[in-house]
Amino acid sequence: MTATRAGLRAGFAYGALAFLAGAALGPVRELALAPRIGGMAAALAEAVAMGALLWFAARFALARLLADGAGWRPRAAMATTGLAVVVAAEATLGAVFAASGLATQRAPRSAAEQAVGLALLAWLVALPFLLRRGAG
Repeated sequence: MTATRAGLRAGFAYGALAFLAGAALGPVRELALAPRIGGMAAALAEAVAMGALLWFAARFALARLLADGAGWRPRAAMATTGLAVVVAAEATLGAVFAASGLATQRAPRSAAEQAVGLALLAWLVALPFLLRRGAG
C-alpha cells in the first residue's frame, strides 16, 4: 500500500472518530450545558473535551494506519481526508436537522461560538503533523 493511500485510510478513520466524538458531545452541549451556562461557555467546555478526543483519535489513526516515520504526504492526506469527512458529515447532519425542523429549535450560534468550532477544525488538521506515530 502506498504511503498516500495509507494516509487516506488513516484520514477516514480519523474523520469518523472525530465526527462521532462531536456527535456525542453536541447534544450534551446543546441540551445540558447551553441552557445552564450559556452558548459560549458551553462551546468552550465542549472544545476542551473535543480537543482531547481529537488528540486521541489522531494518535489512534497514526499508530494503527501509518508506517513508522511517515512523511508529510501521508500526514497531509490524513489531515485533508479527516477534515473532508468531518465537514461532509456535519453538512449532512445539518441538512437532516434542517429538514426535520430541529434546527429551528435552537438559537443561532454566535460568531464567537462559530470561531471555537473553526479553531477545533484547525486543531484537527494540525494534529497529524504534530504527533509522532506511537508517541503522544
